[in-house]
Amino acid sequence: MSGRVLDENGAPVAGTTVAVDYMAGAGTSNPPSHCPTFQPGPFCWLATRTNELGEYAVEFYPQPWPNRGLGYVYTVRDGYHTDVQWVPVAPSPVVLNLRTRASRSILAGESTVVKVEPTSSLCSDLEDLFAMGSRCEIVLIESGPGTLRVEARAVSGDVAPQMFWYTTGNYGGLIERGPGFVSFLARGGMYRIMVGLPEGAPAQQFDVTTSLK
Repeated sequence: MSGRVLDENGAPVAGTTVAVDYMAGAGTSNPPSHCPTFQPGPFCWLATRTNELGEYAVEFYPQPWPNRGLGYVYTVRDGYHTDVQWVPVAPSPVVLNLRTRASRSILAGESTVVKVEPTSSLCSDLEDLFAMGSRCEIVLIESGPGTLRVEARAVSGDVAPQMFWYTTGNYGGLIERGPGFVSFLARGGMYRIMVGLPEGAPAQQFDVTTSLK
């Protein structure tokens, strides 16, 4: 599998880590995979970095992973949002280009616009949140202490987006979620909120507003 990592403007992002999580089949990988013995089954992961043209290439031998196809691939780069995608179920070799968007935060009380597309990242923080049946765009919010409420409304139509949140964050208690909103006690810091749509839904643009009380 090979491809390029590009930013939102189509420019290559050099030095991006591209990692693959998969269930190992026969054969060895390039670069070598890590396969922790404490995992149930032959779970493995490997990682490489993009060159100056944003190109990456990996070789591995997966077997079908229940509800995960052939596994998933994701990007990690300081200053950029992570892009999580399924490993393509297609004859080898396959080409998969990845998109990573520069991280730009808003302050609590400000608003922004996001567009969730069929090619947006799968909804995951790669730690505890794996809502992989949906596609998400991330809103990065810098907040002081108080109750932070984030609402997303469709620019056209009455689509109510799914709302998720990164489980890493300085939370102060119960998180409340409903159609198109999420609210929680923030102790202060950076919070990543995901605005999502079910897999296969058409692209939709949302006005995202935040408030802090």
